[in-house]
Amino acid sequence: MIKSFSSRKIALLGLLLALLIGVSTAHAQINANAGAKIPWTALTASDQQVLAPYQSDWDALDAKTQMQLQRGAKRWLLLSPEQRQKKALQQARWQAMTPEQRAQMRARVAAFEALPQPQRQRIKRAFQRFKGLDQAQRMQLLQRFQAMSQAERNAFLLALESSAKSERGRRVLMGIPKAERRATIEMMRSFTPEQRRQLTQHLKSLAPNDRDALRKQLLSQSDNERIQFLQRMR
Repeated sequence: MIKSFSSRKIALLGLLLALLIGVSTAHAQINANAGAKIPWTALTASDQQVLAPYQSDWDALDAKTQMQLQRGAKRWLLLSPEQRQKKALQQARWQAMTPEQRAQMRARVAAFEALPQPQRQRIKRAFQRFKGLDQAQRMQLLQRFQAMSQAERNAFLLALESSAKSERGRRVLMGIPKAERRATIEMMRSFTPEQRRQLTQHLKSLAPNDRDALRKQLLSQSDNERIQFLQRMR
């Protein structure tokens, strides 16, 4: 019974881990909460329905694996029909992989999780931009990326992030009256990186009209008044 679980169902488990639990957070959550094994009868009826293929092997699984599957089942139940269809296609691709391809995929996941958080965030943002390209652009970019050394790949990801920031900055400036753009840019440059981060976070919490009102208020203030304002936001 254990032998049959280790081939076909391990693949499904890997899919649940990578696609449903969330690659970047699964290990932290599991390590924090892993404990006693979960009896099959302790699962909800909905969880049992999703995990029915594992029922015969359930008692043989360790507590960590049971918790991973239970989390995956709960995430699955929250998906829309369209999202479930997408996950089913991803599962089919996973099952179609050779053992070597699956091993390579797991190695990539492990390497991604080992990266510092800022670098993981840059890669995620770069991937979102990649998804916005058409098929021909994706293939061209992918071929270029695969031909790069690791150092070139790191530089490429940083360039993508810089491009995204420039585009966001351009969109922000287009919403500012032309006569006030230079003064706004100079004001932002006068802040330290931490002050800019602090102000940006505060602006995100405001409605668009309130953001513009705050910008005008800051423009009318002296440097000392602006610093005092930022200190009061802490």
